[in-house]
Amino acid sequence: MTTSPLSVNHLFQGYTPPPGVFDEFLLDGGQPRPQAKLFLDALSRIGREEFEHRWEQAQRTVQANDFAYSGHVSPDDQPRPWELDAIPFLISAAEWDTIATALKQRARLLNLVLSDLYGQQTLLTQGTLPAELVFSHPGFLRAYHGQVPRDNCFLHFYAADLARSPNGKWWVLADRSEAASGIGFALENRILTSRMFPELFHQFHVERLAPFFIAVQERLRSLTSQGIENPRVVLLSHGPESPNYFEDAYLARYLGYTLVEGGDLAIRRNQVMLKTLGGLIPVDVIFRRQNSGDCDSLELNSTSKRGISGLTQAARSGQVGIANSLGSGLLESAAFMAYMPRLCKALLGEELKLPGVATWWCGDPAQLSYVLKNLEKLTIQSAFRIRGQDHPAMESWNQLPLKKRAELIQARPKQFVAQEKVIRSSVPVYKGQTTPAHLALRSYAVSTGESYTVMQGALARTSKSLDPLEVSIRKGEGSKDTWVLSDHPVEHISLLKEQGRTISLRRSGSELPSRAADNLFWLGRQLERAESLARLLRSLVNRLGGETHSNSDLEVPVLLRCLADQGQIEPGYAIDKMRNQLPPIEHVLPTAVFDETQSASLRSIVDELFRLGSIVRDRVSLDTWRIIRRIDKGFQPARFGVTNLSDVLTLMNDLITELSAFSGIIMESMTRTQAFRFLELGRRLERSLQIISLVKNSFIPMPKIQAPVLETVLEVADSLMTYRSRYLSNLQLAAVLDLLLTDESNPRSLVFQFMQLSKQVERLPRNRELPGYTDEQRLAMTLLQSVRMLDIQEVSETHCLGDYAPLEKLIETWDAQLPKLSEAISHRYLVHAVPSHQLADISPQ
Repeated sequence: MTTSPLSVNHLFQGYTPPPGVFDEFLLDGGQPRPQAKLFLDALSRIGREEFEHRWEQAQRTVQANDFAYSGHVSPDDQPRPWELDAIPFLISAAEWDTIATALKQRARLLNLVLSDLYGQQTLLTQGTLPAELVFSHPGFLRAYHGQVPRDNCFLHFYAADLARSPNGKWWVLADRSEAASGIGFALENRILTSRMFPELFHQFHVERLAPFFIAVQERLRSLTSQGIENPRVVLLSHGPESPNYFEDAYLARYLGYTLVEGGDLAIRRNQVMLKTLGGLIPVDVIFRRQNSGDCDSLELNSTSKRGISGLTQAARSGQVGIANSLGSGLLESAAFMAYMPRLCKALLGEELKLPGVATWWCGDPAQLSYVLKNLEKLTIQSAFRIRGQDHPAMESWNQLPLKKRAELIQARPKQFVAQEKVIRSSVPVYKGQTTPAHLALRSYAVSTGESYTVMQGALARTSKSLDPLEVSIRKGEGSKDTWVLSDHPVEHISLLKEQGRTISLRRSGSELPSRAADNLFWLGRQLERAESLARLLRSLVNRLGGETHSNSDLEVPVLLRCLADQGQIEPGYAIDKMRNQLPPIEHVLPTAVFDETQSASLRSIVDELFRLGSIVRDRVSLDTWRIIRRIDKGFQPARFGVTNLSDVLTLMNDLITELSAFSGIIMESMTRTQAFRFLELGRRLERSLQIISLVKNSFIPMPKIQAPVLETVLEVADSLMTYRSRYLSNLQLAAVLDLLLTDESNPRSLVFQFMQLSKQVERLPRNRELPGYTDEQRLAMTLLQSVRMLDIQEVSETHCLGDYAPLEKLIETWDAQLPKLSEAISHRYLVHAVPSHQLADISPQ
């Protein structure tokens, strides 16, 4: 008796597809399909233990990269990690070629439909499409009519959601013509799965995804009107609040484009301009990920905060190439699927090569009659779709009694379509054991000349339910890599190719968007704020218990004053008379540190650090992002359950280590561009404020017994080791203040921060033909001069005699000047309103 492969390989032991479906892995007799058998045999050679080891490694990579579906909006709306299944979906190259040919036809057809509806509208005048269907669509706006995009192409990018029916045939579930998401996820799936099975990937001759992305780059490059060889292309994102923001940042980094939001762009004389630190720079092509309606707050959606006023007119004038063209999302609506066979005959003179799921638009009386007679066999959907505004309520709507559904349809027939229920095929998914799930594919195409190039792969989505693909994604089901198996070796192709023309060598200039600079500036500030608080808290906890418990009761009040000054604890703890009336700090501190409702708490600061890091993810290295993610994931009270001071101490040590790693990778690996400068400006400005706060709260008034306080201050300022190497254990105020304020060799001193501030301010972009110094230059120079002119020995001696005025006056001056410096930088660079001709001579330092 022959043993079934499924019983030999324990990974698939017990795998049983649901009845009545086409299983992508097994034949009806229970034997593996040809391509599945090859994969199964290969997995048998790898073995279960090695398979699980590789899968665990892949999962760790997913978690480390934190590739997520939803954007980071608030602590209550955390990014949901992308769920990748270990077993790829396998399909032969011959079958995929048939699908690709049909998708090319469908993409060409949809492009012609868009061209007609926004042009001559012969489809409406000849009755091929009901005019009511088009004119009642909320996404069909007059502003889109009459535009003539480059090469008369409206649909540069197209995606189709596919499913296989029980008879083995593929069907189109939905068309995606606005700005189809998922390309980045498909790429990430490929990278991770190919690393899991490198030998299988090459053995099976898996078709590469790189040719598709090369075609994407070439198509976008071709959209410039001036024939520029290397045009400026920007990827226009909805922004951090979008569920696709992580993917947008990922794609921008992979393709080498600048990631922008609507606020980063402006229109000048019908030319799209990028707001940068050095002025307005022309944009040649926009790779649009925003919805059409959100792109122009002047002509389209006046309530949208994401729009670029005047973009529609800029597109009409031909001054910018936009992919996809504005209004292309019109055809995502299910109502058009009812007319696709008719449209194909009218525009291409052909039959559809790949049918769509049977659809009836209830706005047509004949189709409405059929729907009402067959309501129990059909699924009701909204007729008109605006991307991102899906109606999950339709799930419960379809559960209503038939009579109620019929009444609702008859009340507003134009608003509904009915569709045939498609039972999707099944595939194996691995979750400790192999179980079946339903499959849907999102396939992608990009226009190339008069045809389209289809990605040799797809985003495979799996779910146990038969929900639409969009609903499936929201619910968080899994995904797979799609392997198109060639019958011959596949050539290795890279996006990085040698150009024929010699490029001019340069250093990065002033092309950083103002918004990105702002976020980097505050990322630097939050980084230093978090580290300062962590060091203060660690010193306090060390002195509240254990071997380092203070006997003099001098250090604890000082540290409490510092924490209260930072808003970490109640101000009453900084006042001796009130401290005894409050709950013991030992009981309050663990809760205060992790209180997310308080904006000044350390947990809130870490939240903000992570949020800002998410926003500028395209501007930092992958290693830097991994550290940011580790900081966020590691600084959680849940690691220890109910926290106490010992747990707080452990978390502070871990946090300081991670923050130090973050600072180290910035200093050693980040190119000295404007992105680095604004991050550094934020860091140095915040560290200056933290040093001043520490000195002020520790030495005004001066404690009677100085030594314990001096040692504590040096510890918090991370300068204790330096002090001991110079002065051993001889603690004196002058030496401490020198190390903290005026020692230019100490990276933790105030003068060092002022030196760095002055250095970075000097290198900011500006018109160097203008005479004199800018406000931020003067402020930075004044700060540096004030501390360099300081006689620290005289100030210390005066201070020890009880005359605090000299030091107080200096602190007041610094406290006032530093916010002014921050404000001057913000006003000049982070609120952009300067025409480019006023910044004609920008030094690319």
